[in-house]
Amino acid sequence: KRQILFFSYFLYMTTFKFDPQKPFDCFIVQSESMRSAVENAKRFAMFDAPLLIQGETGTGKDLLAKACHYQSLRRDKKFIAVNCAGLPDEDAESEMFGRKVGDSETIGFFEYANEGTVLLDGIAELSLSLQAKLLRFLTDGSFRRVGEEKEHHANVRVICTSQVPLHLLVEQAKVRADLFHRLNVLTINVPPLRERMADIESLAQEISEELKIAKPTFDKDFLLYLQKYDWKGNVRELYNTLYRACSLVQDNHLTIESLNLAPTQNAVISLDEFENKTLDEIIGSYEAQVLKLFYAEYPSTRKLAQRLGVSHTAIANKLKQYGIGK
Repeated sequence: KRQILFFSYFLYMTTFKFDPQKPFDCFIVQSESMRSAVENAKRFAMFDAPLLIQGETGTGKDLLAKACHYQSLRRDKKFIAVNCAGLPDEDAESEMFGRKVGDSETIGFFEYANEGTVLLDGIAELSLSLQAKLLRFLTDGSFRRVGEEKEHHANVRVICTSQVPLHLLVEQAKVRADLFHRLNVLTINVPPLRERMADIESLAQEISEELKIAKPTFDKDFLLYLQKYDWKGNVRELYNTLYRACSLVQDNHLTIESLNLAPTQNAVISLDEFENKTLDEIIGSYEAQVLKLFYAEYPSTRKLAQRLGVSHTAIANKLKQYGIGK
């Protein structure tokens, strides 16, 4: 008897209402960085080549992948999301490509999703040997079930996500270089929340609409607090925090206290984060972060220069160097 085995094709999507007819409408794109990411996603959605989506945890990579599927010509076919970290090592190949033992055979999620889309969430979690088999599949869509010599074929659009830029994982020998080069064609980098401060007010309004409550009010200090808070969980953490605050609000006015957030602690510096970086690169990364925070509050180069006590030309050059602003 033929059985169908696949690991997981359910995607946990609670952040905003998702409309398959208008898949990108769920994204808030007031900030230039997020607008650019979504515009690229819309363009790449129509291609069949593998798509790589990179970004920190909680930035919405899986939601963007889903939007790409429903924007594509495969929208009426299956969309399967697979958590690569949850694939059992001993059965990972079988889950991916299927297995044949005697008269019993099972199919993997690639074959099950034929003509549709497969999202491989956390591609770097796959073993190097399985990465090699995935590379072969990406090349021509062919594969062999475990325990079988017969060639099979599946027409699947593959979307991969990674929290860490893949080129760094190649340097750490966690990702095959040939797989990286195969994936590094259509790439979307989803910005962290600290690079899209302009979206926070709209995100708060969107959450109140989901709760079907009157639009909450808040003052400038509340918004500044949200913009300066260290959202390590990015949009997911912001959403959960505002959802809780909006659901408990008494007088429809949100305050800093209603967020019930722990004070931001100073980050503990680890030497690991500076691996293979020169002093100039380390200083540059921190300088870019500082300028992004200040630019969110002082979007005029002249005002920003005045605030930081440097020349207008120096600030303009720095903003251009780090790609901040328009």
